[in-house]
Amino acid sequence: MFTPEVDLSGKKVFFEFEGIYRDARVYLNGQEVAHQLNGYEGFLVDVTDVIQPGATNVMAVSYDNTDMESSRWYNGEGIYRDVWMLITDPVHVDYHGTYVHTPFVTDDLAKVALQTEVVNSRADSTWITLNSEIYSPDGVLQKTAVSTVPVGPGEVFFFRQRESIEQPQRWDIDHPALYEVRSRVIVDGEVVDTYKTTFGIRTVEFTPEQGLLLNGRKVLAKGVNIHHDLGPLGAAAFERGFERRLEGLKRLGVNAIRLSHNPHDKYVLEWCDRNGMLVVDEPFDKWSDQFFGAGNRFEDHWEKSLVAFLKRDRNHPSIIIWSAGNEVYQQKSPRYNFGVPMLKQMVDFIHDFEPSRLVTCGIHPSRRSGAYRTENYYREGPPEMVFYMDVVSTNYREEFWPVDKANHPQLIFMLSEAQVGNLGNEWFNFDHRSSVGLFYWGGTDYIGESFGWPSKGWANGIIDWNDHWKSFSYYINSLYSEEPMVHIAAFDDSDVRQQYWNEVQLRYQPLHSHWNWAGRDSIDLYTFTNGQEVELFVNGRSQGVLQVPEEYYTKDIRAYTAEEYDPENPINLGPAMHKQLAWRIPYEVGVIEAVSKVDGKEVARHRLETAGAPARIVLEADREVIKADGLDLSYVTVKVVDKNGILVPNADHDISFRVSGAGSNAGVGNADVISDEPFVADSRKAFQGKALLIVRSTREAGTIKIRATAKGVKSAGIEVVTQ
Repeated sequence: MFTPEVDLSGKKVFFEFEGIYRDARVYLNGQEVAHQLNGYEGFLVDVTDVIQPGATNVMAVSYDNTDMESSRWYNGEGIYRDVWMLITDPVHVDYHGTYVHTPFVTDDLAKVALQTEVVNSRADSTWITLNSEIYSPDGVLQKTAVSTVPVGPGEVFFFRQRESIEQPQRWDIDHPALYEVRSRVIVDGEVVDTYKTTFGIRTVEFTPEQGLLLNGRKVLAKGVNIHHDLGPLGAAAFERGFERRLEGLKRLGVNAIRLSHNPHDKYVLEWCDRNGMLVVDEPFDKWSDQFFGAGNRFEDHWEKSLVAFLKRDRNHPSIIIWSAGNEVYQQKSPRYNFGVPMLKQMVDFIHDFEPSRLVTCGIHPSRRSGAYRTENYYREGPPEMVFYMDVVSTNYREEFWPVDKANHPQLIFMLSEAQVGNLGNEWFNFDHRSSVGLFYWGGTDYIGESFGWPSKGWANGIIDWNDHWKSFSYYINSLYSEEPMVHIAAFDDSDVRQQYWNEVQLRYQPLHSHWNWAGRDSIDLYTFTNGQEVELFVNGRSQGVLQVPEEYYTKDIRAYTAEEYDPENPINLGPAMHKQLAWRIPYEVGVIEAVSKVDGKEVARHRLETAGAPARIVLEADREVIKADGLDLSYVTVKVVDKNGILVPNADHDISFRVSGAGSNAGVGNADVISDEPFVADSRKAFQGKALLIVRSTREAGTIKIRATAKGVKSAGIEVVTQ
């Protein structure tokens, strides 16, 4: 229930729902005012004729998520994204009604094209003036475009304006300069509506020779795929949750993300705009009924959803390409002409609606005519769909690129999904010079797509769902980042797992970064580095020096050629081991250190020390001051350490939490996807010595007091200030 606190006389009133999963119906004062099928799609509800000014209004929202045909990953349910009440003049900029792009860009000049949809909901024809001011990244007014036109009652007028910016600042990965258009709608000399649109000035090209060119410069996508959930928070959209996740990926060296396989929260795109992260934006998964519910055919609904998706996202400079879908069922079926008619229809539609970007689509590992795991699989040509997209996104099958490129030199390849099960070595299996790059699956662990109970989700991401790095994370860091690093990761061949998922064989070798190996005479381990060589020490004694092969230390990687391709032996394509420096050394209690060097000089060092008995709990808040807005979060990492502060890797204490003051417990977790413990709880077992507590602010400034206790170890406390 709510009572409007402002005068609504002569106003239009809307509610914007950014996400309700799914098949949602909105009621106001007993009257149904909206019905929305797609749970990932935001929508606007006009309640002008139903709302009761100055009185108590009752809004109700229902949803139906009972249909089993849904997302393969965890989608959540109900209202999981923000809801806004919008009050406007009858003459106003339409919902997502601006489109700003730069069709011509040089170092000296950028031409800016502005399209603004203005609605006249008045009963009479009205002269409307649109004043569009363009501001530079540092807030200086650059140009002003002014247009005045008559607009009939109930009409939407498309204002089209053009301006030029001299000496433009480019939006780029390392310099994400953002301009702003401030639109002012004027009637009879009075400003009746204002609207702000952020945009960037940059060029994006894809070529068969160089892959991706950003502002004329070759950029290799060092990417990951991410789903939309936030681990212990579920699908609830918290801006700080997205921010923390994306910050961690950027530190890893990631410069591109594929938003799999649905529209993500708009804050994700805003963050990417501000921080120079490239985006592959994708509205659909299988081209099936899963987003709409049984009985609601994809063919009947995709166009409406695609329009909503494109209108919301089209102004984001971080988006470099649209992806029309992922591993669509039609690709393998002669009944649907192997997906070609639907893809052509969607690509043409996107090109017409938003012509500034190219279009791709995630391709299933099958080959021509849907062949997969057949006798001639490795001799078949590429799937039919690849010839009807601008850039070819292949999932997992980069070994076909050389022969496909030799036969079809116009093709531009992007590895839209690369498995991490082979320790990420797909990075070395393709020519970096001519391709767009790759996106590992997945960037993080996520809820859903488990391999069966008691698992709650996907455990094979680069980073766990608490956004803590795994030992393996540092190998990807060594590939993606130029910041000097080295990391020690021990492994055990007896713990290797092989699984089939999505018709792809996955191999996983769990890694551990600790030095507690009682009962072992020797230990196998890797050292990951982006340096030239690593020297390893145990208790101060050198165990030798291993060098990264020169061809893998250099930045310009060439994989095998079409002539080297052997269809009779496809599994052993490409080099092996690469930058994983493998060691077998005697184990002894104490300290192990790895020293990375470049040109003989130390550039990075990693140290592990044997932990003793568990002694106490340590709490580490990622932020000790947060906003008192009721939505901000502080992530508190919980560690069980010995008397010297060293993490105890096998500690599994049941840790209880008490949160008081100006905040609440928003969720708990650890990195164990097999745990049957709930995320909403006042306790959590440590996993490999660690757990996580997330606290949420209230709307009152103050202090959040946190206490953690467990049997057999000293308790700990910490405070987080809200203001």
